[in-house]
Amino acid sequence: MYAYLGKDLVETMKAYKVFIAGGTITSLFTNKEINDIDIYFRCEEDAVGFLVDVWEDKGYVVSHTKKATQLMMYGDGESINIQLIHFNYFNSATEIFERFDFTSCMGCFDFEKEEFILHDDFLKHNAQRVLKFNSATAYPIVSLLRVKKYEEKGFRISKPEFIRIALTCMNLNINTYEELKDHLGGMYGINYDKLFEDVNDEEFDLQEAVDKIADIALSEDYFIKPTPVEFKDLDELAENISTKPKKYMNANDTHVIVDYRGLLRTVEKVPENKVEIDPNTYFDTVKFYKYVKKVDGKYKSFYEKSFEYIIGETVVAKESDSRWASDHAGKLHFSEKKEIRNAEYSNKDGAALIEVKINKEDFVEADDGHILAKKCFVIREVPKEEYESFTTNKRISEDDELMSIFGGKFKFQ
Repeated sequence: MYAYLGKDLVETMKAYKVFIAGGTITSLFTNKEINDIDIYFRCEEDAVGFLVDVWEDKGYVVSHTKKATQLMMYGDGESINIQLIHFNYFNSATEIFERFDFTSCMGCFDFEKEEFILHDDFLKHNAQRVLKFNSATAYPIVSLLRVKKYEEKGFRISKPEFIRIALTCMNLNINTYEELKDHLGGMYGINYDKLFEDVNDEEFDLQEAVDKIADIALSEDYFIKPTPVEFKDLDELAENISTKPKKYMNANDTHVIVDYRGLLRTVEKVPENKVEIDPNTYFDTVKFYKYVKKVDGKYKSFYEKSFEYIIGETVVAKESDSRWASDHAGKLHFSEKKEIRNAEYSNKDGAALIEVKINKEDFVEADDGHILAKKCFVIREVPKEEYESFTTNKRISEDDELMSIFGGKFKFQ
């Protein structure tokens, strides 16, 4: 398996302690070709972090739904199709198996322990090519569809086992078209959404749903590709994956969230699912940073050599003149602590890092760790040995950081 994945991808999977489970493991143990890799995560932060890492490496997104994101990875050899499963998160292989429908796919590899975990009947039922059903599976309707798929692979199912699937389906409590679509779509990868587009807002009628399925001419292709969720860039994709309430504040009539990396970002509208944080508390607590040129004990701007930052004083942005471009006029540029390693001028000769405080009323906007403000109070020069510790790749919990600022008090809405 490590040879198939390649060194870089294996190391990334180890870093995020992922699970590979399902068809990949079955293919390995039955000497069949691997079609795709299903990756499960322990928490949302790991799912988003893994996505960011592989996106920036050699991957691109093929499709994205609310349940899974499919990427194509290119290594030294052939391309690898991977599915990031993010409809739920799991602490163990056993928890993943509880969602699966057949014992023959209850195989897992845990990258934290670097070991295979197999259901007690996994090897036996794969060797016998028989299907044994897990009645606790989340989507038994999909299990009925998968029976045909497994039979084409040489598996067989007994009549009692098939009846168990049918009776489990009868026990489902489906009261809306959205719930029915969820069960028809299963965990990921199959799309029945178009079936009920014209009746979504109507009162649920199971008989009408049955008739619509019977009347429509369905091709195999119709069921293969899930309806994608559109996204513009990596930030928006990561936010789509996140189901947690967005940390939100209103600063000077500007909508600001704390994004998946723990960085401030201005957005166009208030998130529907949000945790409201106090902007005064935030800006009173958090410090910002900037590389400047230190000459004879003075701290000068690299961009505008005549502009000086004076420790212990408030510095106001310079208005437009013949030297300053319009996008710099009236704005000072800073970096957040987590993004100091990407800050402008960090590698310039004579560069020194200053720490500043920005009041809420002086904040302008933020994006990708980059902060704009009308003025700031210059606190100090940060010693090199201190700011070098800022730039390590240590993963910092956004929740822990905000809890330290707000004392664990959030307003949920």
